[in-house]
Amino acid sequence: MVLMLHGQSDSLLSWYCNIDHLADAGFRVIAPNMPASGESDKPGHLECDPDSAAEFVYDFTQELGIDKLSLVGNSAGGLVAGLFSLEHSEMVEKMALVASGGFGRRVSWLLRIISVPILGEILYQPRLNSKMGLNRRLFYRPPDILEELLPEINRLKELPGARMAVLRSIRSSITLRGLRQREYIIQRLKDSKVSLMTVWGAEDRIIPVAHAQEVRRELPGSIVHVVPECRHWPQMEKPDLFNPMLTDFLKGGPAQTAQHAC
Repeated sequence: MVLMLHGQSDSLLSWYCNIDHLADAGFRVIAPNMPASGESDKPGHLECDPDSAAEFVYDFTQELGIDKLSLVGNSAGGLVAGLFSLEHSEMVEKMALVASGGFGRRVSWLLRIISVPILGEILYQPRLNSKMGLNRRLFYRPPDILEELLPEINRLKELPGARMAVLRSIRSSITLRGLRQREYIIQRLKDSKVSLMTVWGAEDRIIPVAHAQEVRRELPGSIVHVVPECRHWPQMEKPDLFNPMLTDFLKGGPAQTAQHAC
């Protein structure tokens, strides 16, 4: 069983190019909209921090009767996956983190500025997000599928409560200085027995590829892939490379650390 966790301000659409591939490879795949994301309810009292999200994932698995799973997380969803695995390592077989938070303080200045009250409200206006702006942040070379997905991506961002949920989520883990130190997981993962693969786009503008070097140095038993000419969503920008990479790992592929030049 594979549970896929999307990032902040995203939805299960971020896995659009991957779910069918994993299912065809024989995996049972679940890709939920996280609380306050996508079509999920967005109550104002909801806690939007990574630890609360990890608790939700646990409760979700218990409701479904899942006792063993592999986790795949992108961006903030990678941090949530990491926190879950640290609390419930007996449940996690493998973990693949894609452009994940939790491995260093550096994040984009846009996220840092949005974390500032009032200034963030001014800057983060989903209805003003242009296609060009989305492309520049997420993709080195936008994939053709984006034309099909963009109307739904924009619709979800403009649902009632979505904007404030994103602001609360960002501010729960990011300040003007970058990622809050309490959200660092790299040192805690040193004692983890869960097989780990991390994937970064070499041109990521949201969570820099330098974090991949931190993973390689601090977690030498893990697999590290760096994908050239790719930004924050390698799973959508380079699915023909990402999907086999992921399925090979989940099925028990090579265990050695690697820098994958795709």
